[in-house]
Amino acid sequence: MNKTALEETTLKRILITCATSHIGSAVAAQLSATHELILTGRDTEKLSKIKCETEREHPVVTQALDFFDPNSVDLCCETMQKQDKQLDGIVFILPRIPPSGNVFPDDEDWSELYRKYFITPLRLLRQLTENNMLRQGCKIVMISGLSSKSALTSYATNNCIRHAWLGQAKTMALSLASQKISVNTLSLGGVMTGAYIQKMQLKAADQGISYDELMQNEVSNIPLQKYAAVEDVAEAIIALLGPLANHMTGQNMLLDGGFFKGY
Repeated sequence: MNKTALEETTLKRILITCATSHIGSAVAAQLSATHELILTGRDTEKLSKIKCETEREHPVVTQALDFFDPNSVDLCCETMQKQDKQLDGIVFILPRIPPSGNVFPDDEDWSELYRKYFITPLRLLRQLTENNMLRQGCKIVMISGLSSKSALTSYATNNCIRHAWLGQAKTMALSLASQKISVNTLSLGGVMTGAYIQKMQLKAADQGISYDELMQNEVSNIPLQKYAAVEDVAEAIIALLGPLANHMTGQNMLLDGGFFKGY
């Protein structure tokens, strides 16, 4: 990792949620050489594997965390609090919100969606803040999606949940500014994760065309004519954990190859 991307004069302690995701593990791999990490996720076996692959000179701590379970969130926070070390950075990745074009889900479906993808995950940030687990100058990077910036017809529920998080991020940015804590959102367009590549390969096979031909069609409406590599996303996250965000907070930044054309 480029040493200018994140201040390295002192060892920093960074929490990465959903660290077993392709993006989460890529960020962990880049940061582990120079920083202490706390990796959380539901799949403890995969967490242990990532720890073995990334832990070198500095500690990599793993902690089970199921964002759908309030008790799991509480236990995770209690465990971190017992370690009595404040956080210098948080990479806040949520489980994937299932896409849906349903404009009017019933009350029970809405309640379940907000409970899983907003209320219970927010419990983690609330407890970390209330228990004074964030060091002054902490950088929080929330990973979001393009629907936080541009309404998408196939992502009707995402449009709503992403905007709930956007409002929360901006509110936290104002509330925590006195502690020099920055809270920014990185909203992603298409990203070439392993799962997405596999999905596109199957789609190409179904259409009877080559993978390269399919991808050329897929990115035809993107000015840069490509989706982001996972490494592109990791580098952007790491930048927002460093000096770039010293005087930047409450911002929703896009990493979409120029797809969104609004001001």
